[in-house]
Amino acid sequence: MRLPGGILSEGLINQAFSFKPVTGLLELSLSDKSFHANSHSARVSMVLSEAMESLGGEPVNLDKVKSLCVGDRQFLMRQLAVHIDDSLLWLTVQCYACSELFDFSFRHSELPVKPAGKNFPELVLQTKLGRLKVRVPTGLDQEIIAQADDDQQSLQQLLDCLVTPLSDYRQGNQYPGKHYPAEIVVQVEQAIEDMSPEIVTEVQAQCPFCQADNKIPVSPYNCLERPVGELFKEIHALALHYHWSEQDILALPRSRRLTYLGLIDQSRDLYSSSKVFEVN
Repeated sequence: MRLPGGILSEGLINQAFSFKPVTGLLELSLSDKSFHANSHSARVSMVLSEAMESLGGEPVNLDKVKSLCVGDRQFLMRQLAVHIDDSLLWLTVQCYACSELFDFSFRHSELPVKPAGKNFPELVLQTKLGRLKVRVPTGLDQEIIAQADDDQQSLQQLLDCLVTPLSDYRQGNQYPGKHYPAEIVVQVEQAIEDMSPEIVTEVQAQCPFCQADNKIPVSPYNCLERPVGELFKEIHALALHYHWSEQDILALPRSRRLTYLGLIDQSRDLYSSSKVFEVN
């Protein structure tokens, strides 16, 4: 599989990645990891570092996951949801026009992706005050600005991370430090948007009652909301039926775990049917 952006290494972009097999241990670990992060971006980094087998053809570690651009991280979180379970998802939404509730369905695997622009992941931007080197934001940048007190501080910290004035950039007394004029900030934002890969986080659905088009958010972080209560029920059922240890059950690939649970259900149905025949 390939990232829409990728990892820059020695002048080349490597887009390869792979996930670990989905086991009960991974599902449980994703949930456990989620409780130890101090921000949403840190939580995403922990989850991806636990779930992924490789990035750019190399083993995954936390620092490598943090170095991925935001678009790639969102893409990977959506692909992880697909990797775990690509079932049809149903949402109940309220129409903005008539306030009626209606159901809407989608699959994460069917949502479009915009690949990175030709200058990804960084470029030299010519401005009226000189040149700036600009790069796309990463997971580490997100973790840094998560500590900001307000939006203005967050924006300034992000610019400090992403923008480097080159030697011909004329700051002068009017623009001390790295406080860029508003028009240059807009220019920087546009350059980053053009470079960055993007995934769809909002889709349109027509209300069946009034035919109004509604914009519906579709989060790429769906797998972070997966309850683990069902997993414990599955462990209990397998342990009760086969007398396997929790460790052995958690080590099973998810597909095999579900197969065994299906066989248990079939055997119960057969047992119930046989009891009916005995009574008759």
